[in-house]
Amino acid sequence: MADENLPSETHETEQSDQEPYRPVFDPTVRTIIYVVCLLASIVALGFAIFHGDPRIGEFVSIAAGLLASGFGVAYNPNRNI
Repeated sequence: MADENLPSETHETEQSDQEPYRPVFDPTVRTIIYVVCLLASIVALGFAIFHGDPRIGEFVSIAAGLLASGFGVAYNPNRNI
């Protein structure tokens, strides 16, 4: 597993047998989503622990994580890079 190549967003000069990873969202959008979801998750967990109904805080925290992971793995094989 450690010797596997990770997907790269940079243009490679050599041809490879695998298709390149083509993210749907550019790095700036993904970074903004990650930071917003991280903050929402932290606030929601704090809400779940210290205030109100813990189910709401837990739901928001899990939903934020799923949203962030969805933006991270969304790709379009037809997109030109």
